[in-house]
Amino acid sequence: MTVTDRGGRAAAPAEEGWRRDPAARLLRWRLVMTAVLAGITAVAGLVGAAELSRLGVLSALGLMATSLAVSWAAAMAGAPQRQLLVLQIVADTVSLGLLVHFTGGPYSAIPLAFCLPIMFAAYYLDRRWALVAAGAASALVGGGHFGLALGWMAAGGKPGLDFVSGWPVLITALHMSLYVVVGLISGDLAERLERRRRDQNRSQRQIEQTRREVRDILDCLRSGLLTIDTRGMITRANPSACRILGLEDTQMLGAPLGTLVDGGLEALAEVVLPVAAGGAPLVRGEITLVRRGVTVPIGLNVSHVTGARGEITGAVAVFTDLTQEKELVARRRETDRLAAIGELAASIAHEIRNPLASIRGSVEMLSGELELEGYQRQLFELVLKESARVNSIINDFLAYSRMRPVARRRFAASGFRDEMMLLIRQHVAAAHGDVRVSAEVTPADLELMADPGQLTQLALNLAINACEAMRYQGRLRVALHVVDGGDSCELTVTDDGPGIEADIRDSLFLPFKTTKEGGTGLGLSVVARIAAAHGGTVRAEDAPGGGAIFRVRWPRLAPPADGAAGTDGARAGASVPVPVGAPAPAPVPARELLNV
Repeated sequence: MTVTDRGGRAAAPAEEGWRRDPAARLLRWRLVMTAVLAGITAVAGLVGAAELSRLGVLSALGLMATSLAVSWAAAMAGAPQRQLLVLQIVADTVSLGLLVHFTGGPYSAIPLAFCLPIMFAAYYLDRRWALVAAGAASALVGGGHFGLALGWMAAGGKPGLDFVSGWPVLITALHMSLYVVVGLISGDLAERLERRRRDQNRSQRQIEQTRREVRDILDCLRSGLLTIDTRGMITRANPSACRILGLEDTQMLGAPLGTLVDGGLEALAEVVLPVAAGGAPLVRGEITLVRRGVTVPIGLNVSHVTGARGEITGAVAVFTDLTQEKELVARRRETDRLAAIGELAASIAHEIRNPLASIRGSVEMLSGELELEGYQRQLFELVLKESARVNSIINDFLAYSRMRPVARRRFAASGFRDEMMLLIRQHVAAAHGDVRVSAEVTPADLELMADPGQLTQLALNLAINACEAMRYQGRLRVALHVVDGGDSCELTVTDDGPGIEADIRDSLFLPFKTTKEGGTGLGLSVVARIAAAHGGTVRAEDAPGGGAIFRVRWPRLAPPADGAAGTDGARAGASVPVPVGAPAPAPVPARELLNV
């Protein structure tokens, strides 16, 4: 059933609570009034307080009962609310008029009952209908008295009929005045109540709107938000809090924080619960959580939640996953360190190479002029060999420190695959190894957006590293495919070697970190540097069944040039396309690549 206001309009949802189905409520009140009136008339008839017309009384009460039944049926049938309310008020007024007439007229004991339909009209309709009901009640009571007076006059004014004088006239006039006063007062009170309810509903709607806005804002925050009461029970958790903590909101709401975070999240409870109990707030704190076996650094602020009187009612914690920030800081530090190493390598390279060349030349001249025997010749050969090794190390330093800016171009992945297969097989053959090399590209028409020379250097470094880990015996698999829904390319290099030792996993891509005898530790560092210059990442993981997998991922589209060193080569013509199937631009010569 539709809920309407006094003007017949549909009531707002907030109003349904206090005036849901007004016709049904009025029916209940009328049922009570009918029962009370039936009891009053029965008592009046028994005590003889007034002359009753039983048939008339029964007719009046029957009319009220009939109107109740009709109103109930109309309400069940979905009749318009306002018309149904008017019908009930009119039916009650007419029925009461008949009941007063048949219970003694001016001498009736129930004229005050007219106040009820007047107040009903004011409450359920409006002030105008209250005045209409008051006027109708006055007309019925006064009209009945006036009709009796006319009958008395028509009968010749016989003695014994004193209803035209004395207290019956005064009582009737008082009743009529009372009806008008009740109509005015009840109408005014009803209007005030209506205004207050409208204001309350408006305030409630504003509060609900504010709550929705605040809830939407909190739900959109990338930081986690958690509120608890003084008992430690969680009262609110936004989606970011559930994501960071790895819990569902159904698990968190109403649960005690102290027991919910067992298993790696205890540090959160140790910080938040004391603040909820009245302890000092925490500003710019940092804790470490363990989520699914992974350590997660968390930055958080914890403040008090206060009530209307300023008392502490709980605590609110706002926290953020600092994993990415920590990684950025580590990258920045690594970049600064690499830059310092590059400057150092560039500055000392020339200072070392010139005297080294003099030493090597002098030794070669002496070895040709002197007659060396046995042990002396071995020493001269050792000096020449080690000087060549020092020169190779210097070349590695220079290659690492002088890496040229990225110049992206579009080229076919199939051509890059074929060239890599050739380079890797030549390297394996030169090392007299037995490595089965396979490569695949998915999809077959994949195009890469990268610096061809640097990408070749990156892939070859990973392949050589894998071959050395397998001691040039095993299987090497190279794959190029699309990931992240087509937004990124990924190069994977998989070997059958011994895998990655846990103690070097974190420092695998740092420069000068190596476990190979005679290695410089720059091969994988160059790989990480090339990947970062392309806006990508490189990571190593153990392969299922043994061995290692190196994954290099970078965006398919070149990022906009922002002037950062080594990020792009857009201004140098990086966006010039190469037709599909065309040969890839010439990479860095293999001889230079193999020396890094």
